Amino acid sequence: MKKIFYLLLLAGLIAACKSNQADDFKVEPGSIAYNDEARVLKKTYATAADKSNEINTEERYTYDASGNLTRVDGYQFYQGKMGLVFYQEDIYNAGGQRIRRTYYSKNAYNKWPAGREVEYEYENGVLKREKAYYYVDNSQDTRRLASVTVYEFKDGKKVRQKFYGDQNVLYYEIVYSYSNNILTLETVYNEKGEVTRTFEHKFSGNRRQISEHMPTMKEQIALIEKTYDAKGRLSREETKVNNPLLCSMMAGFIRYHY
Repeated sequence: MKKIFYLLLLAGLIAACKSNQADDFKVEPGSIAYNDEARVLKKTYATAADKSNEINTEERYTYDASGNLTRVDGYQFYQGKMGLVFYQEDIYNAGGQRIRRTYYSKNAYNKWPAGREVEYEYENGVLKREKAYYYVDNSQDTRRLASVTVYEFKDGKKVRQKFYGDQNVLYYEIVYSYSNNILTLETVYNEKGEVTRTFEHKFSGNRRQISEHMPTMKEQIALIEKTYDAKGRLSREETKVNNPLLCSMMAGFIRYHY
């Protein structure tokens, strides 16, 4: 009897995570901008699996006079109170290119040490490399290389991204495919050049669905649905986890405020 109960419970959980991907979503993008990079002022996150849509995290964005992102403040809600738990600062060169991003988080002593830092390198004015560092034991004097990301662009679009460890060993890479200048497919390869995951983008009006798959499975792992406003800006994002054992993402909602 107990075994039957657990089987019924598992079936209920799987049913709750089933995708509602509609048949009207097509591979070819529509005529709107599908702009995921608009200058958002605030993001609110709700990760409750019961879809109560209760906000538990909020991010606020600050820009300089040139429109460059300079700071992100991250807040968490706990027992009806909102507290700042991290912030991020971006530094730019004279040409307006981001050269450094530093992440700070609050420690047990109510201080704000830097925990991570990313440095950006350019070739011929185009982003080529990111070097990510972490500070040892929250030390402000000692940092170590954690990873390196190398970019490849073509006609102004990112077409490849390679991720290396601190010993210059390739971990994985992502290849990006486009249609009408809109991203439609992300293919992830391991260090041996084997496909490990794909993210397929489909479109219907002002909505985009991103379906995650593994080559060894017929069923999708997770589904992300994005909704865009009348100006083509991303306004809402929902992650629907179909297989929580294989997906590292958490089901929930993000709302974008401009």
